[in-house]
Amino acid sequence: MSVGERLQQARVAAGLTVADLADQTKIRATIITAIEQDDFSYCGGVTYARGQIRSLAKALRTDAVPILVEFEIQIGLPPSAH
Repeated sequence: MSVGERLQQARVAAGLTVADLADQTKIRATIITAIEQDDFSYCGGVTYARGQIRSLAKALRTDAVPILVEFEIQIGLPPSAH
């Protein structure tokens, strides 16, 4: 399962809309939507993407580590220590 699929599945399971999650995390809805579509170009770079993924996972009460590992694999980076 991709990063976007994991986060979207967790958001839907939590009963939240993208707008709800944007309000909770202060991450723009357009960025959340892009991340859920595995488009990280709106994130502002790898470091920002990691932070946004971590914030989304925290708001969704899900473990960020496996999602971050999958993110690094998806974009072709060697997994780092979290």
